[in-house]
Amino acid sequence: MARLIAGPMRQRFSQPVVVENAAGASGNIGAARVARAGADGHTALLAHVGVLAINRHLFRNMPFDAERDFVPVGLVCTNPMALLVSTRSGIPDLAALIARAQEGRLKVATSGNGSTLHIGALQFLAAVGGRADLIPYRGGAPAVNDLLAGVVDMLVEQAASAITNQQGGMARAFFVTGSARLPGLPNVPTAAEAGLPAVNFEVWNGVVLPAASSPAVAAAWNAALTAALTDSDVRSRLVQLSARLPEGQEGSPAHLGDLIRRDGEKWGRLLRETGVQPGD
Repeated sequence: MARLIAGPMRQRFSQPVVVENAAGASGNIGAARVARAGADGHTALLAHVGVLAINRHLFRNMPFDAERDFVPVGLVCTNPMALLVSTRSGIPDLAALIARAQEGRLKVATSGNGSTLHIGALQFLAAVGGRADLIPYRGGAPAVNDLLAGVVDMLVEQAASAITNQQGGMARAFFVTGSARLPGLPNVPTAAEAGLPAVNFEVWNGVVLPAASSPAVAAAWNAALTAALTDSDVRSRLVQLSARLPEGQEGSPAHLGDLIRRDGEKWGRLLRETGVQPGD
């Protein structure tokens, strides 16, 4: 995603925009580097809801504070989730899935505590009063492989992947999150249409700067991001990924700041209520 928007931003800034992947500690290593970087406008962070809102509830010793150590620039896009059920599970529909969850006879794949797959599964189970054997995998790919093989019954993953994984006939999407159905899954209802409006987890991605960045620097980055998101190639690619682009005030720094704060509170509450404890 960073590489996708870097081209148009390069034109706006009239200088190179270098994308560096800084992996480790669920994104905390890269985020901490940006938090400590100079506030000259040359270093920014593109991160998703996990880094900016969820990680604070998973790690006892966070190397940054997402609300104090960054200045929000703007939202890049929002990715809905899809609940997928293995066709080998013998679960024919959502009603049967809910019944099995309420009986505690469900195997659900996740990619570890606090991951997007985990949050999606926890919110579904909380909404239906269900329980499940939550099985952590080292990433989404092996979780999907075991879903398709029938080793697990269900997972909640980003909709773009769900579209691909449903095409082979080994899994079926029962609903998607978000306010509208997806072009790639036109016959799959939204969670609200399916009677579960409380299941609303989506993965958003946003750009932030070090906290000491001036208003002028933040405004320049927001203008460059806004320009990138009006580029036809960028928009086309994001739509292919089933992503929803920000509209109106959703593209403002204030909106991203509100998302970081509100989702920090929301997902922290869910993790506490479901007994997930922070680790080292």
